[in-house]
Amino acid sequence: MRRNYLESMKSDGLGEFLTACESLKNCKYVLAESKITALLKSIADNKQLYSMFAASLYGFDYSKTFGLCVNNGSFVLPTEPKKAIALVFRILMDIDSGKIELRNFLEAYFYSPMINESYARFCLEVITPFRSYCSDLFTHPMSLQEMPLKGGVEGAYEEVNGKFRADLKTDALDCIATLVDIADSTITGAIERAEYTACLNGLTRAIDGDDYENIISAFLGVKYAVAYFFKSTKTVMDIYKKLEYDIKHIAG
Repeated sequence: MRRNYLESMKSDGLGEFLTACESLKNCKYVLAESKITALLKSIADNKQLYSMFAASLYGFDYSKTFGLCVNNGSFVLPTEPKKAIALVFRILMDIDSGKIELRNFLEAYFYSPMINESYARFCLEVITPFRSYCSDLFTHPMSLQEMPLKGGVEGAYEEVNGKFRADLKTDALDCIATLVDIADSTITGAIERAEYTACLNGLTRAIDGDDYENIISAFLGVKYAVAYFFKSTKTVMDIYKKLEYDIKHIAG
């Protein structure tokens, strides 16, 4: 049965999130991606936090806002706290999913000859104000009532989470299609290729049918099939990691 996200989330305050922000700020570049994952998990596990971010994302134009914040190789956060929160949240999600390469982002907008210096600038200019804005908004939630939220904050959560899940499904299906194309051109044995493709097709059917009980079991078949045929092929494993991220959040 599909998990009820709103009822299953923790609602025990801000501490875990603030700790995750501090860990992200204080680590070295080499650990940053794992710290970003932990920070996003602290949001996903907390009903109040996720609702706050959903409200901040309501009506937010990511592409337009991002474009307005970059100029001549620099990146400056919006002055409006809720826009800054929404923008940083989306950037962190894109880094975590692999849509944005963290090193490329740092070199483009926070360049320094040493990558750890670039990362330190990013934390000072982006993560520090993000943490502060989130703390202020969490402790003064009345500002959320200024927004025209149909169904309240939880209504905004449902809308944003629904879009997020739809994007994940699209990305997962694209990954599967790419894995099938690679198999068609590299697995020479007809029987082996058919078995491999059958695993992928089973996962496709589960995703298309919103069959949350079978998505995980179908994905396990894909996991072992990819490992068997392509465990030493970096291109395939990179696609698999994206698919794994999508599946984890679709059926989590």
